[in-house]
Amino acid sequence: MTVPQFKLMFDAGRGSSKLTEVPRLLLTHGHLDHSSGVPYFISQRCLRRLPAADIFCPPELEDPLRKILQLWCEIEHYQMDYNLQPIDYDQLYPLQGSFFFKAVRTVHRVPSNGYVILEKTRKLKEEFKHLAGPEIARLKHERDDLFYEALRPTITFSGDTQIEFVLENEIVRQSKILFLECTYVSEDRPVERARKWGHTHLDEIAANAEAFRDVEHLFLIHFSPRYRNDVIRAALRKKLPDWLHEKTTPFLLS
Repeated sequence: MTVPQFKLMFDAGRGSSKLTEVPRLLLTHGHLDHSSGVPYFISQRCLRRLPAADIFCPPELEDPLRKILQLWCEIEHYQMDYNLQPIDYDQLYPLQGSFFFKAVRTVHRVPSNGYVILEKTRKLKEEFKHLAGPEIARLKHERDDLFYEALRPTITFSGDTQIEFVLENEIVRQSKILFLECTYVSEDRPVERARKWGHTHLDEIAANAEAFRDVEHLFLIHFSPRYRNDVIRAALRKKLPDWLHEKTTPFLLS
């Protein structure tokens, strides 16, 4: 998935020449449906003589991914250029202007994390909110303690995870836009099976609907290919509260 305004994409499950110009890749984990397109992505950028891409990944993935990429260099008889960076969970990484991103651990079968894009803003301190606009404008010239710096989560991408990624992270629950995996939607694959494989079931989203109250738009992704699109839409209508269904969009195969 690409976010053009920030010149980045989340995961690269398959190679596509359309993604070559995206200079920043944020990997959530190493499963093939999320990372097998990485060598192709890098080689195509090298072929077009584009600057080395910045690739971020969970720390545990760095060493095996370097080995894989080096093997592809041997296969192609060409040394590919890339910047592979293990993510630091305490760090804010700059994007552009007042926007940054950070990684948040997810709960999956292998080391994994999601990513949150945040905007740095200045907010008026509570003790000054009762003042009229002209008074605040006057005080801005006399003192420098009227505002405090805040981080506003704008876009969150989960990758593969159990529901705990949402329930245990306020920064995720406060995101304006949340892309959340929802692998299973029906009773033939129950919640227990979803959790065993490190995934989220629609029943868990419905049962924890209040956790999504502050999310402005919820995009559900990563549906199992066993489900037809009409089955997914019907399940969402049936199981989600009306208020949550209204702001939920499923990412479906065409």
